[in-house]
Amino acid sequence: MHDHFSTIASKYQSVRTLDLKPILHIKDKLTEKSKINMADVGCGDGQYALEFLKCFDNSFYIHCVDYNENMLISLEDHFMEQNITNFCVRQGDANRLPLDNDSMDCIVTFNAIHHFDVKKFLSESIRSLKDDGHLFIYTRLRNQNSRSIWGEHFPLFVVMEDRLFELNELEQYIKNADMNIHSTRVFGYSRTSSLDRLVHQAKNNHYSTFALYDKEIFNESLEIFQQNIKKNFDDLEEITWHDENILIEIKK
Repeated sequence: MHDHFSTIASKYQSVRTLDLKPILHIKDKLTEKSKINMADVGCGDGQYALEFLKCFDNSFYIHCVDYNENMLISLEDHFMEQNITNFCVRQGDANRLPLDNDSMDCIVTFNAIHHFDVKKFLSESIRSLKDDGHLFIYTRLRNQNSRSIWGEHFPLFVVMEDRLFELNELEQYIKNADMNIHSTRVFGYSRTSSLDRLVHQAKNNHYSTFALYDKEIFNESLEIFQQNIKKNFDDLEEITWHDENILIEIKK
């Protein structure tokens, strides 16, 4: 996975989909805080961190945490080009956060929890959050993944992607960490894409799941995927489907 994210760092924004709904939802949840110190754990190249920076004024500060140096270099270069200064990059493991005790008003993680040791990450989040701090986990569940365009039409995608959780599993981790879920919300998205775009995303590891295939099996699966799409959709320039993700809010 480290090699995958190092390879994809320079083109991550061109292949990933950015979901704005949970960002605006989190912003609304934080309206009572006048000054916010946030950490984005598993931030990648900073797509979500950048949107948070757009949502708040200069009293907002975000710590961009990722284990992959190439991702952080890409993030820092992009932010500096836009003259953004109220951020820092911190290379580190989600299982041992490079954050001070009781220092964060909010910790967020987007589409990354399945890469973490959840027990250690939750323990580190408790340590790093201030009293009444928020932890937001945005992810797709196994059942949501299985209903996506990839889960339904790309061979072995659901089998290969065995790292995702179901909600009851995450709930048990959270309970065992002596934390309480404050709220959960499912976000649905109507997606539209062309077949060419979907093929481009798969070839460029739009999801890290594709990096789990060996080359021969991936190529065979990609060919079958294209056949499946052609069988099930009339307009290959306007392929439509529905995606879902869940946002879990935890308060210290």
